[in-house]
Amino acid sequence: MLIACSIAYCKPISAQVNYNSEQNKIERIWKEKRGLYFNMYSNSFFKNNEYFLNTASGYTLFGSQNIPTIIYKPYKNLFVQAGMYLKKDFGTEGFVKTAPYYLISLQKNGYSLSLGNIKSNVGHRMYDPMFAYERLMSHNLEEGLSLKVNRKRIYSELWINWETQQYWLSDFNEQFTFGNNTNVSLFKNNNFKLALPIQLLAIHSGGQLDTSGLPTSTIVNASVGIDFTREFDRAASINMVNANFNYLIYKDLSENAGLPYTNGDAIYANLNIGFLKNFRGSLSYWQSNQFIAPKGDILYQSISHNPGKMNYFEPKRQLIQLGIAYQKRIAKNANISVLAQPFYDFQNQRVDYSYSLFLSFQPNIRLFKNIP
Repeated sequence: MLIACSIAYCKPISAQVNYNSEQNKIERIWKEKRGLYFNMYSNSFFKNNEYFLNTASGYTLFGSQNIPTIIYKPYKNLFVQAGMYLKKDFGTEGFVKTAPYYLISLQKNGYSLSLGNIKSNVGHRMYDPMFAYERLMSHNLEEGLSLKVNRKRIYSELWINWETQQYWLSDFNEQFTFGNNTNVSLFKNNNFKLALPIQLLAIHSGGQLDTSGLPTSTIVNASVGIDFTREFDRAASINMVNANFNYLIYKDLSENAGLPYTNGDAIYANLNIGFLKNFRGSLSYWQSNQFIAPKGDILYQSISHNPGKMNYFEPKRQLIQLGIAYQKRIAKNANISVLAQPFYDFQNQRVDYSYSLFLSFQPNIRLFKNIP
């Protein structure tokens, strides 16, 4: 995966998956006038992973997520959003998750601060090996704080997802994830961009109020790379070429997380092409040694996520991945995406694949204007 960026706008493109059309686009609210709005985010998804690896077995994600909310925007630079999160996994009775949804956000001059259900998963624009894009379907809600800078030469987000709150005499650890994604423009003209992407993810489990006796652990993943983008006429057969090269690390800072390795590293290289009007193609190479990212996609890990081989370890991983995506706006505020992602695993010496279908709809309807 990569994040192909202009400084004003970043579009995720991946040899595995491209979920740009399916994410919850709260930024569009800043373009709206003062007033009271009804907003509906709906994303129906089908993703089938045909994996037969020692470290990963196949599974299917099939369902729908819906977030109906009311947005109160009293000022140009401030809005409050409240509603409900409803997730339905097909093949089950009722909703698998319901939760309140709340967000307050403030922005001015390219800076923004959000508290509550912050823009999550793909909205963080992290690399797939570090922070899986499948979290769009499996872990959509995040609660915490997001601080963003979106200026001419830099895009950066600093965020905290507070996952488990600890109380006095709790019998469990508090848990949270801290992340940062920064993209610095080194050179830019009308159709050429050279950027420095830097990413950091820290997963912490600990606290001082519990009686569990569980160890404190902090696991860190980080990445630094170079990113090149060349854009062409949008009417051309090939309208965009992007390439990047990244070096990633894994470190168990406390060395007591119970994982088989305490440090590791990887290289991640991507070539991406936009062609025709609605197609994207990507070719990626992954090579790692003892790399673990607890929230990353399972294909890249040196530990097993195969339920039949949970004690199996594969310190060295090597993959070549191909991604083809078709994305089209089929109506106002409605998008459809079809994706296919075959890959070759050198250690397992086999070709596996996944394919996906998404239908998303996000209308924003003004109910009243000029309200106090």
